Amino acid sequence: MKREKEEEFIGNTEPVQEEKKSRKKKSNLMDILDVSQWVSYETVIRNLPFVLFIAGLGIVYIWNSHQVEKSVRESNTIEKQMKELKWEYTTTKSELEYSSKMSEVGKMVMTTGLEELRVPPKKIVEVNHGN
Repeated sequence: MKREKEEEFIGNTEPVQEEKKSRKKKSNLMDILDVSQWVSYETVIRNLPFVLFIAGLGIVYIWNSHQVEKSVRESNTIEKQMKELKWEYTTTKSELEYSSKMSEVGKMVMTTGLEELRVPPKKIVEVNHGN
């Protein structure tokens, strides 16, 4: 019977001790998280220039990222325009090469009444006598 009382006594004290430990842990945690002991009016005023400096850096960082995104968009637009102009150049060049072939020129000129030469042209040379 004495042992039972001892076991009950020991059994009862352990939860109480654990509860005290957890309360101590919680109170330590609450003490750590308690910002009011670190932040006071004087501390805020003393650190205000640093906070404003960090805020300014943040604003500059955001502005810079917007400028970079804008320039990337412009670059992509210009690149697309260059590709389109290159395709247009290639198409126009090939059309010009095709239309400047002798057979194509002959077909276009037939409507005006001109004919293609069958005999090669003759060269006229002026001979200057005596002077």
